[in-house]
Amino acid sequence: MSDLLNGVSLQLLQKSLDAIWLRQQAITNNIANAETPGYKSKKVDFESILSDLLSKNYSSAEELQQAINGIEPKLKESSAISNSENGNNVVEEEEEIELVRAQLQYYYLINSVSAEIDRLKFAINGGR
Repeated sequence: MSDLLNGVSLQLLQKSLDAIWLRQQAITNNIANAETPGYKSKKVDFESILSDLLSKNYSSAEELQQAINGIEPKLKESSAISNSENGNNVVEEEEEIELVRAQLQYYYLINSVSAEIDRLKFAINGGR
């Protein structure tokens, strides 16, 4: 049972890293297109998808792992109204803040993966 929970934990971390990677790409594309006429900013939705998945009851760890395996972050075009004359709705300052937030989340997730691997190594080595 413990091995299965470790599998779920690492799987969640992997999916979260995938989502953060996609979010960083979307943000950098938004910043790069900040002056492009008519460009609509993109956002990544992952947290609400993950929250919906985790709010359900699963009868086994295998069922949970299958559900986690099936989730993917979604790239969505922002419906925010443009304040610029060219129809572009990118607000560079907000995007830069979101990029820093995504980078911090990425570092946190990488540290979590590393800690999980260290725990597994510790268990494999018999506590040494």
